[in-house]
Amino acid sequence: MAAPAAPRLARALSTAPARKRRVVFSGIQPTGVPHVGNHLGALAQWQRIVKEAAAQPADSRDSLFFSVVGLHALTVPQDPIRLAIERRDMFAVLLALGLADPAAGAVVFHQDQVPEHAELAWYLNTVTPVNRLMRMTTWKSKLATIRNANSEDEIDDSMLQLGLLAYPVLQAADVLLYKTSHVPVGHDQSQHLELARDLAQIFNRAYPGRRKDGKGKGKGVFRVPEVMLTTHPRIQSLRDPGQKMSKSAPHPSSKIFLTDSASEIHAKIKSAVTDSTAGVTWDPANRPGIATLLQIYAGYSDRAGGVEEIAARYSDAMGIMRLKTDLAEIVSESLKGFRDEFARIRTEEGYLAAEERRGAERAREAAQATMREVRAAVGTT
Repeated sequence: MAAPAAPRLARALSTAPARKRRVVFSGIQPTGVPHVGNHLGALAQWQRIVKEAAAQPADSRDSLFFSVVGLHALTVPQDPIRLAIERRDMFAVLLALGLADPAAGAVVFHQDQVPEHAELAWYLNTVTPVNRLMRMTTWKSKLATIRNANSEDEIDDSMLQLGLLAYPVLQAADVLLYKTSHVPVGHDQSQHLELARDLAQIFNRAYPGRRKDGKGKGKGVFRVPEVMLTTHPRIQSLRDPGQKMSKSAPHPSSKIFLTDSASEIHAKIKSAVTDSTAGVTWDPANRPGIATLLQIYAGYSDRAGGVEEIAARYSDAMGIMRLKTDLAEIVSESLKGFRDEFARIRTEEGYLAAEERRGAERAREAAQATMREVRAAVGTT
């Protein structure tokens, strides 16, 4: 079995009227195998986009770029050996999810194998206000995590390195390099996409280039990308429903990895924190643990219905136990195809290396074309 279908909430093909051809870019850091929160959020949306593209006529098909953004991982300390392994793991994940479907023509590649990303980031650095970067929230939260700080109030710019401060500019370069029109992201990345939109406009005004007929100024190199926010809610930790599900969380039962075995999935869901109230109800404010299980259920079940409808099926005194049992079966079965495909791909080092080269070559074709325009507009060519 090649790849699991996208979860239920992300499966339906678009029924919108005819639209212009889109260029879609999104990236994911090489931090190991994703968990179900990552899947139901960003990755399921990517699967849906690929499925839509595969159904489009070849002459009007969207252009899709999905990248493992390894340069971003370097903004915090890394073990080189571990990073190399996780880099390839994540690439294998994207292949196992079916994102490189030939019918869709998507490009799956490593950002760090396309040097134009870093080159464009430098050009964008020259027009980015430093005070704008200082107002970004991510660098403080990352430093707080690294240093085990009690809060972000304990973090100041004396602890900050340039790479971490400027990485939103690299993220903007990732997007703009492919003249991206749409970027699928979660809500926590919307601030960074606003920066990418602003930098596209700032650069276009500063360096509009020349019209193709040579008469007057052009409109600039970049498209201003639109944000495609995920429709699925953020998945919370199974052990602490007040925190989002995270790969870095210390408790191994707090998250379900896409590669977990059936027995591991059953054990983690069985031990998930709920509450002492009998029966299942949809009440995320007062019953966040139950709400998390219902949201996962809704994401992976074809016949789920809405979360309130699911909750009603488990309203009896034994409902929580039945919900956990059924949910474990649903998640395990939904991920089985992916687990098998990932296990197969991950052992085929030659195949992975060949796919990495192929993806990088295809990405570089588009990246080099954009950089020729950038250099011409700036006057460095």
